Amino acid sequence: MSRLLKLSRLLKRRREEGEKKTRKTAVKNRKVYMSACLLIQIFNGGRENKKGKMIAQEQKPIEEILGYLKGKRKVAVVGCGGCSTFYRTGDKAAVEKRAEELMSKGKEVLKIVLPFSIQACEIEKSGVWLEKNRKKLEGYDAVLVLSCGSGVQVVADYINEKMGFAVPVIPANDAIGLVGGGPRSLKETCQSCGMCELGKTAGICPLTECGKGLMNGPCGGVREGDKCEIDEKKDCAWVKIYKRMEQLGELDKFEEIRDPHEWSKMKRPRLFEIENPVGISEMMGALPGMLSTMLGPKPKLDE
Repeated sequence: MSRLLKLSRLLKRRREEGEKKTRKTAVKNRKVYMSACLLIQIFNGGRENKKGKMIAQEQKPIEEILGYLKGKRKVAVVGCGGCSTFYRTGDKAAVEKRAEELMSKGKEVLKIVLPFSIQACEIEKSGVWLEKNRKKLEGYDAVLVLSCGSGVQVVADYINEKMGFAVPVIPANDAIGLVGGGPRSLKETCQSCGMCELGKTAGICPLTECGKGLMNGPCGGVREGDKCEIDEKKDCAWVKIYKRMEQLGELDKFEEIRDPHEWSKMKRPRLFEIENPVGISEMMGALPGMLSTMLGPKPKLDE
């Protein structure tokens, strides 16, 4: 009986020691995680929301993307080092996968991977990588952006307005909800509707840009100077879409009749599961590269 009692006490002591070790490991991991988040916040210029916001997203079917890329042979695939990296929809592996799919369909592909913490929507950072590939991009037929709708629109605006040449910018993902961790926005550009329409409207979202959310051209109340009927300080979204399509040589698309927007993915609350979320070790492993990106010299531009 005494032997059983001793064995019981031994097992209890080992269990308690194991639980204590587990608690210590959990505390240590949490400290590491919080340190990583703090460093990311510091080197992102304090833009992160204190509560944390991140746009959940999923990849579009390749068939839909190929429809947008019909008649376009040379395609640049641009990743995102922010939310899309966390959800595995815009990290290096995602860029490689999309590139392989497109190359298997006979496309010539330029891969532009954005490092961890370099979000497509933060153009002062992502623009460096676009400028680095300026000469190559000028010869491409389309740009496929692996980010939420906000990143797609920011990249489209930058290429078509700042870099000075016209190229269609196509979404590769569907944003399905603001669920925690991304940069604070000054302007709403994406509703995370789950059915991205940007491939049909030259990279400008009519659901967020148009005060009435119209899908088939402007209303009859466009003000003088192409201003919105609802807000005279805003440009009419459909005039902007028309001008962008004209710039791209795709005015025939303007006359297409678009179906009413599909809102079925906007059911509340929307649930999202990640099969393989980014772990603490990956976050910490990416810190040296992030620090060198933030503090070191910028990548050399095309000669």
